[in-house]
Amino acid sequence: MIRIKKAAVAAVGLSMLLSAAAGAAGAAGTLPDKLKNKSNGIMATESAKPAVSSSIDAQLAKEYELLLKAGEVQAIYVNDAKFNELDSVNIRYMPLSYNSVSTAAQKLSAMGGDVLMAPASLPKDYVLKEATISPDVPLFYHEEYIQLRDKLKQQSKAAGKKVVSEMLTWSGFVTNLTYTRKGEALSLRAEPARELAAGYTLALLPGDKDERVQVNGQEMMFTSFGPHHDKLKSQLQWSSADGSVEYTLTDTRNTVQSKAELLDIAGSLTAQ
Repeated sequence: MIRIKKAAVAAVGLSMLLSAAAGAAGAAGTLPDKLKNKSNGIMATESAKPAVSSSIDAQLAKEYELLLKAGEVQAIYVNDAKFNELDSVNIRYMPLSYNSVSTAAQKLSAMGGDVLMAPASLPKDYVLKEATISPDVPLFYHEEYIQLRDKLKQQSKAAGKKVVSEMLTWSGFVTNLTYTRKGEALSLRAEPARELAAGYTLALLPGDKDERVQVNGQEMMFTSFGPHHDKLKSQLQWSSADGSVEYTLTDTRNTVQSKAELLDIAGSLTAQ
């Protein structure tokens, strides 16, 4: 499932980040409006165009030589219409990574984040692979993104440089809990809720199928993925009771767990 502009046919990138949420397990919430009002159209797919080779490559290579430390965020902008056809900013970061949910929850609290939610019930043999905390990176249609892009564009013009970069201040909190079992993977992410920008809606990729479901009185969207999601099989999406946090629970194609088990996992979230 991807975000598209109503009149557009080009694919739009998605953020795979998550944030923490508060609330009791099974607390009723609302399904985000953007999931209720999805387009009936099916999104076309297209191959990415190869980048134009130029001296800009060398300048970018220098930027990417910088190895970010955990918790650092960097924005890179190329002020060249041919090289950067979409006039986009590349925001890269190094997440904070932990091998236990409790440690991640303590760190999140110390940083001023909300309570970390995690499944209290998992199918047999699932073990935590990693718990990460990342910044809430804005997407291309968010106001923060547009302001950052314009700022970097002005810096590029003032300095007479095609490539400019800036270290950013961490903004917001995004969490991701990844569990594995004999090659299978289960991922729970949460992120601050954001409204879609005017003129955008959600659409399905070919082969995707949506179904509204109820878990402990909470309305959720269950999506069975078609062939355009690599190793992913399905996902559940829902919001917290106050609508401030959105959750996504995803599993992989090689999983032997059932849809019912995925719903049970979502219904067992508890504060850590």
